[in-house]
Amino acid sequence: MAIAPILTPFAMLLELVIFGMGVYAGYVLKRNYGYFFGFTFLVFALFDYFGSTGVSADTLAILNIIAILSALGGIYLVIAEKSERK
Repeated sequence: MAIAPILTPFAMLLELVIFGMGVYAGYVLKRNYGYFFGFTFLVFALFDYFGSTGVSADTLAILNIIAILSALGGIYLVIAEKSERK
């Protein structure tokens, strides 16, 4: 039995939950990195969805790079915030 058809929708649901939490962190808690992490996981959900529909590998690679750059921006803001508090 193939496990991907079962796990991919579950992963997409969790990615959308993390997207919501990121928006909450950005909007309510005023943590700009929340937007970055929320956007990252929204793009990951799109990556999973498009991957299951047969979109080209080039498009998936572009989505992957966009998600990675967003996560990089988010972690940069986390580090910058933590270094300001010292």
